[in-house]
Amino acid sequence: MAIEIYSKPPKSLIAGDVYQWRDTPESIDDVTAYSVIFRSVNDGDISFTVAGTDDSDHFTFEIEGADTASLAADEFAITKIITYTWGRESEESGFLTLLPNPTAAPSESFNSRMVGLLESHIEGRLPEGLESHTIGGVPISKISLLDAQQLLSEYRGRLAYEIKADLQRRNPDEPTGNTIHIHF
Repeated sequence: MAIEIYSKPPKSLIAGDVYQWRDTPESIDDVTAYSVIFRSVNDGDISFTVAGTDDSDHFTFEIEGADTASLAADEFAITKIITYTWGRESEESGFLTLLPNPTAAPSESFNSRMVGLLESHIEGRLPEGLESHTIGGVPISKISLLDAQQLLSEYRGRLAYEIKADLQRRNPDEPTGNTIHIHF
């Protein structure tokens, strides 16, 4: 079965699915590059970029399954970036609602996945196809070892907080470890 090619970026997509579309910018003969950035509305550090392939009379874009497979359900702002021979234009182009990946481990949170990705990157065993995954707008494969270690420490802290909050939510009668002393 062939993948259908649409005329605009998706409004809704299941994480891990493939989506292709074509677009023809004005003055296409002057266009040197065309890419579309999808940035999370809830966390600006989460984004992915799809670069268009110049097919002379239009640009073809493809969101690969690996671009979104590890992302949690979220809403993403869509920004088109068109570079001409004389300058650059950017255009807001609506929103993408990313739906949950039905094949992903339901118990694995975003912070847990990020810890796994960063550990894989540091150890040099990044899964095939995830080189284009971005953290803070930078492809994960381009993040320096020192920066990756700092990000890993940050995401481990977020994950520890998330686990602690989840345990407190499940067992509200358990002590939190925070002691408040009041003297009269």
